[in-house]
Amino acid sequence: MQKILVIENNAEIRESLLLLLEAEGYTVTIAIDGHSGIQLAAEQHPDLIVCATALGDTEGHEVLTQLQQNAELAVLPFILLSDRADPQYLRKSMEMGADDCLIKPFTETELTAAIAARLGKQHAITERYVNILRHTAERLNRLAHYDSLTDLPNHRLLYQRLTQSIQKAIQRNQHVALISVSLDRLRQVNNVMGYLAGDSLLQATAQRLTACLPKSATVARLTGNQFAVLLTAFQDRQAVVAASEEIIDCLSRPFSLPGQEVFVTASIGIALYPEDTQDINVLLRQADAALDWAKQQKSHYYQFYRTDMPVVSSDEIVLETWLRYALERQEFEVYYQPQKQLKSGKITGAEALIRWCHPEKGYISPSQFIPLAEETGLIVPIGEWILRTVCQQTRAWQQEGLPLIRIAVNLSSVQFNQPHLTHMVAQILTETALDPAYLELELTETALMKDTETAICLLKELKDLGLCIAIDDFGTGYSSLSYLKQLPIDMLKIDNCFVRGVTADVKNIAILTAVIQMAHNLQLGVIAEGVETPHELDFLIANNCDVVQGNFVSPPLSKSDMQNLLRSQL
Repeated sequence: MQKILVIENNAEIRESLLLLLEAEGYTVTIAIDGHSGIQLAAEQHPDLIVCATALGDTEGHEVLTQLQQNAELAVLPFILLSDRADPQYLRKSMEMGADDCLIKPFTETELTAAIAARLGKQHAITERYVNILRHTAERLNRLAHYDSLTDLPNHRLLYQRLTQSIQKAIQRNQHVALISVSLDRLRQVNNVMGYLAGDSLLQATAQRLTACLPKSATVARLTGNQFAVLLTAFQDRQAVVAASEEIIDCLSRPFSLPGQEVFVTASIGIALYPEDTQDINVLLRQADAALDWAKQQKSHYYQFYRTDMPVVSSDEIVLETWLRYALERQEFEVYYQPQKQLKSGKITGAEALIRWCHPEKGYISPSQFIPLAEETGLIVPIGEWILRTVCQQTRAWQQEGLPLIRIAVNLSSVQFNQPHLTHMVAQILTETALDPAYLELELTETALMKDTETAICLLKELKDLGLCIAIDDFGTGYSSLSYLKQLPIDMLKIDNCFVRGVTADVKNIAILTAVIQMAHNLQLGVIAEGVETPHELDFLIANNCDVVQGNFVSPPLSKSDMQNLLRSQL
């Protein structure tokens, strides 16, 4: 039943309005002045307000003004019962927000018709507003759960359906397969034919996947070129194989794009519940790991997850978060592994090694965080911090009058490929006032051989600063002798895999002696790392190796311990 608020100061008119409106089926609330009328409107939110112009404590325009200042009350239909008939007053009333003005005296029919018209209009507005809200909510829900390009479920909806499927599988003792599908040549299509053609290809792929799989399967689009298929209630592993082969078959047929027929290849990774895991998040990562492996094999290849495939864990995500804060929180420190010159028997250098002491987890191995730092690009600011710290410390030791040594700093391929590397190194040397002769940069063969021409130019720039350049882990990378003679380098650093147990390994003996001889013929120094036994050291001395490092010489030392070692050589 619709509610009407009547604000009327005249008792006789007020009573007649009450009787009339109640007879029409409305619920009526009465206010005898403007102040109480505004208060009742705020408390009851009636469907319509009928208000007289003369109210004793105020007048109708003032009531209308105060209602318009409240966003919730301003939308209520408002009929003014006016004692004044001049057009200017009536026009002002409408401009102020009145929906209708009835001039006293008015007939009962005029009033009830005006009320019915305003309530009808308000109902239509409300219905339209509700429909808009409903449509907006449906659209937002669609956008939240479906891919806008292919109209397939997105990652969020896939996760929901995967959760539901696993719950059913638990109840019914069934299996669930998650198939991750990648279009291997989407990038070429985008580059050659444009992104509109690429979008057409993705849409056609979505249609083919939906058509070739059972209706019970869920097909979703996860990223740019990656789709996912959720299979439930299948008989055995062979059914998953059949579905994967069907996917490969349907995607291997030509796609007719605007102005061009194209072929694409697909790679597929598969993870099974509960065989591989009972954790949904792990299942998703296992399917991705299998997909990565499949991509490395050949076109149109499917691969089930195996336990030897690397899977990104939640621990790695946490580790990345910690790593992003570690530098600004000063959690890193530099250790120094001494290098002994065999001819003099003295410590003439050291390799700088980063250590990370987390405030809660303690020391975290570099083998855990260095690959992650390189993958995320964090190795660039971390590497710059190491370089500046080493230069500052080396200069500080020199100012204390300690023996002069050269400190080696590793540069990853990510750092080496950064623009303005030479400028950054030069700036740090200037800031720390360190003679470049006491800084050595170590690079791997892999980093240098990716683009040898550019690498040679960059190495020449670094050499022009007066630095020493070494190739680290020599023999484990490309070992391209044709480029070795062109590289402006000073040292070869032999990887510890050739040093370890050398006296008992004929092949390692041959490799070590050949590398040392070759390096000397090229006027290069040789550093052997990973020396752990006196027998290894004796062999290197006998074969004229220049410098050695390893735990037999000294384990990595903290700043203070390295300082004490240098002081002992005074």
